[in-house]
Amino acid sequence: MKTLEEFNAFLDQQLSNELLAMEQKRISGRNWMRWMWAACLIPFAIFIYFMVRFSTQQAPEATNSGFGNQAFLIVGIVLLFTLGSYGVRYFMMKRKGVDDAVDFQHDFKTRIVKPIIGFINPSYTYQPLNYASYEEFTESGLFAKKNYRISGNDQVYGKTGEMNFQFCDLQVMHMPLVTVRGQGPDTVFSGSYFIGQFPRYFSTPVYILSRNSAMESLFSNTAADNGFIQTWDLGKKVLPADAAFNKLFMVYAPDPNEAQQLLTQRLMEKIIRLQERSTARLFISFYNNRVYIGIGHGMDYFETTLNRSLQDRQMLKNFYLDFMSLLQLAEDLQDNSSIWTSRAFSRS
Repeated sequence: MKTLEEFNAFLDQQLSNELLAMEQKRISGRNWMRWMWAACLIPFAIFIYFMVRFSTQQAPEATNSGFGNQAFLIVGIVLLFTLGSYGVRYFMMKRKGVDDAVDFQHDFKTRIVKPIIGFINPSYTYQPLNYASYEEFTESGLFAKKNYRISGNDQVYGKTGEMNFQFCDLQVMHMPLVTVRGQGPDTVFSGSYFIGQFPRYFSTPVYILSRNSAMESLFSNTAADNGFIQTWDLGKKVLPADAAFNKLFMVYAPDPNEAQQLLTQRLMEKIIRLQERSTARLFISFYNNRVYIGIGHGMDYFETTLNRSLQDRQMLKNFYLDFMSLLQLAEDLQDNSSIWTSRAFSRS
């Protein structure tokens, strides 16, 4: 696999001009949006001025003529406001920068993201609008099956060794049946979601969850806290020999001995490094012939905005490091022959 140094060299040598062009496009689009907001406020301010002035004037005598003049004035003000709004819109749509504002997100994915995926591996497929389905989220056995609302994007398909994989940005929400006024949906998961599928099956399901810190336990609203992860139904608690790993993660499995064989020292070190680098909660499931890994960092890597400069490449580097770490972690499983079987298991 290519190193971070090779990735940085690729950005400098192959994408430097594209990133500069996209940055200029972003600035142009941002400036257009600012002018658009300013221009829209002008007719609105005029409308408010005339309405306030009209309302503070002395009321005319209650005659048919007086009421008629009032109605005529109000209709005139509304008509002028409407025509002014259309005029501003027409004027702004003719200004330079409108195309940059409208097309920036699409162009960024075409000109920047797609070449990055090609650099990692030309055989990988990038689909900007696709993401993991409800079934692909719940079949991990880790999250309880509930009425989730799932959205996402930027899915990458591919194969490395014997493993087929998919990787995407994913957000999973759930609206409680009983809510208080102003309460929104619960966030079940938000971040990067990886699925690796193997030609063989794990000997037993194994689930790994990041532990909460003391402060997080007091103020958290996490999946485990809200019953979306029913830890009592995941099996017995497992304590691997690595004390550092146990401080960061909780492990559950129906068969602790089989889980110990899966959690080699090398695999645990990779999981620790992934959490330390991402500074996010991890949700990991080894279930049947798939490994599911969720990094709950709450970010959508490639949904850039006009207010976010592209001169800072850290977003691209973070995506690359997450992606490569997940591939390496999943690939390491293939060499551990003791964890595999030819039969699938059922959770029931």
